[in-house]
Amino acid sequence: MNPMRCNRMLVLAAVVVAVAGCESMSKAPRAPARPVAASPDALGRLTPEALRAAYGTPALVVRQVREGRHAGVQGAALPADTVVDDRNLVIFAEGAGDTVEGFRWTARLLAESPYTFPGQGRGLVIILAKWSQSTSAVAEHLNHEHQAAGAAHLAEMLEIHHRRHGARGCVSLIGFSAGTRVIEMALRGAVSDDAAWYPQAFRRVRHVVFLGSSLERDETVPCSMVRGRLLNFVNPRDTHFGDRAAYVAPAGGKANLLNLLKQTTITRRPHVGVSATGFLALATLTTADQFDALADLEATGAPSAAAFKQINVPVPRHLVPYGLFGQRIKNDDLDDYLNQAPNHYILVGRGPGGRTEAAGFSQYRASAEEFIREHVASAALEGRLHRFHLEHVPEGAGPLNLPIPLPVPWAVFSTDKEATDDAPPAPAPPID
Repeated sequence: MNPMRCNRMLVLAAVVVAVAGCESMSKAPRAPARPVAASPDALGRLTPEALRAAYGTPALVVRQVREGRHAGVQGAALPADTVVDDRNLVIFAEGAGDTVEGFRWTARLLAESPYTFPGQGRGLVIILAKWSQSTSAVAEHLNHEHQAAGAAHLAEMLEIHHRRHGARGCVSLIGFSAGTRVIEMALRGAVSDDAAWYPQAFRRVRHVVFLGSSLERDETVPCSMVRGRLLNFVNPRDTHFGDRAAYVAPAGGKANLLNLLKQTTITRRPHVGVSATGFLALATLTTADQFDALADLEATGAPSAAAFKQINVPVPRHLVPYGLFGQRIKNDDLDDYLNQAPNHYILVGRGPGGRTEAAGFSQYRASAEEFIREHVASAALEGRLHRFHLEHVPEGAGPLNLPIPLPVPWAVFSTDKEATDDAPPAPAPPID
């Protein structure tokens, strides 16, 4: 049997099986029946183990300052009697079928960032909102029940933080892939008329960041109660789990089997997914000067500033991995079969399939890590970007370096003029 046809059949079969166990997105997530019961121990000083228990998280990463630089330390590596200061908190809603180890990699990069919540000191804790109950990306992408439970758990995490720190605490949310649906459902639950989910806790949220979002581009996210803004990163090359995933089935929804029969698993569908195209109703900011002007506008209290409470921001133009032979490729069709969606996982600083040990990841590891430390961290902690370029521009491995056995069929023969002829952008002046 033709390998490409076989792969399509396997994906179709996996989606059909997943759909059978999923509920429609029309069913609203179930709100917590009553305020979360926080024990007295959860409201005092917490050790790493006590913090995991209080928030119901399997993993955390703590920022430590070493010789003037920020370092990320896993909770399991801290002495058992360490007191963890969680006043400054980032909650990371994982993608479908993601792993705890993958979270730790991304969280470490966030902790290493030079950015902080303004006026709050340099302390930072990143915790995982884990909602997937399997490692199947397809099944969990469609699993409305698990996502609804994750949304309720996220609301409880925010309530715990609010009870612990009140107005003294800062918290931001980062959603990756189908984790953006989990955040959207939690935000919608906070403004629901019948049973609002801890509205005071949600009002303490500073910023919300979407990475590789699997929502549809014409959707809206209820962010009116958030103190800062929603920033959605737009990556035109996020072709499989970005625009194609939303075309076949938005996160939490049922798959459109007719679209699957059209072989949409290997065909790009632009203008559908938020990750690849951005939210239709939102403005897109492209320079640091625009953020400066927006800050000036907000300082005057102008009503027009509300139009930028939710924005799209593009990923750096050179945040693109190369093909398997070190060749720049035009797009990532077939990336789920061969490249394993590198341009999806690069948004969380990781390589093909979310792994970090893959040989091909070394070509663009420095740029992927810089993206998290610089762009994602500043968005989550300050609600803005300070620059849109990368200092580390990935380079191809060359035709004789074949770290992975199979190439994308056209990777060796085709070139992308836009990609190959571009010169790296001039470095921006340093920011004081």
